[in-house]
Amino acid sequence: MQEKKTEMANKNAKKANLLDHHSIKHILDESVSEIVISRGHVEDVRMSNIRLFLGTIIIVIALLAQFYNKKFPQNRDFLIGCIVLYPF
Repeated sequence: MQEKKTEMANKNAKKANLLDHHSIKHILDESVSEIVISRGHVEDVRMSNIRLFLGTIIIVIALLAQFYNKKFPQNRDFLIGCIVLYPF
C-alpha cells in the first residue's frame, strides 16, 4: 500500500521554482483543481467567462473612444458617453 502511494507521488510530482511565487501559486491551483475534479465535482467556469465577456466589452468601448473619426473638440459628447459606460 505504501509503495503505491510513493509510486503515485513520484508519478504526479510537479516541479516549481521556489523563488517564483507565481510558479508556486500555479502549481497549488493546478493541484487543488485536480483533487476537486478527481472527487467527482464539476468545474464551473461561468464566472471566468463573464469576466472575459465584460473585459471584451470594455476593450471595445476603449477602442471606439480612441479611434473615433473626429478630433477632441467635436467628439466631446461621444467621449463623455464612453467614460460614463466604462464602470457599467
